[in-house]
Amino acid sequence: MWTDYKDADIYFTIADSRFHTLNFVYERFQRSIPSHSHGNGSYEIHYIAQGRGRALINGVSYEVTPGTLYVTGPHVEHAQSPILEDPMCEYCIYLKTEKRRKSVSSFPAGEKELLSAFENTPFWFGQDTQRVGALMVEIFEELQSRRTGCIFQVEALLRQLLVNLVRNYEKSVRQKAPKPAAARDK
Repeated sequence: MWTDYKDADIYFTIADSRFHTLNFVYERFQRSIPSHSHGNGSYEIHYIAQGRGRALINGVSYEVTPGTLYVTGPHVEHAQSPILEDPMCEYCIYLKTEKRRKSVSSFPAGEKELLSAFENTPFWFGQDTQRVGALMVEIFEELQSRRTGCIFQVEALLRQLLVNLVRNYEKSVRQKAPKPAAARDK
């Protein structure tokens, strides 16, 4: 199964970066994807809805299971291989970013921090704990239905998706952070 939306041509802006969604793909993997990377300002957001496989990212092998979420940013080498008895099904969104000139004072509250956290995490791998998978499904349903306001709705969902990605990053950092010595001694 393969669903691909290349013609959506959706743009949205966060702080001083313009995001362009180049491709939305849902695929059931029957083949391996060879190692590759993308250029400056390019990101792929991968969400595994079902099935299993392996991802090789920057030379490290990762087990992929339902609920796995990972982001590959600029120059991050990545490849995927399904386990053919239970092939993975993946939602993937390919984004291209470009910087725009804007006065720092004109950013809505929190946008600069959100963008910084996203851009400073060119690779992240883990389990989705922030509803990214549900947002991916909703985005694809909107693109398929083409109802009134579809593009506006997808823009809003993509913004939400980036917020939830960053929250996944932050949650994994908090979970792995050691407790301060004073807290351990109590």
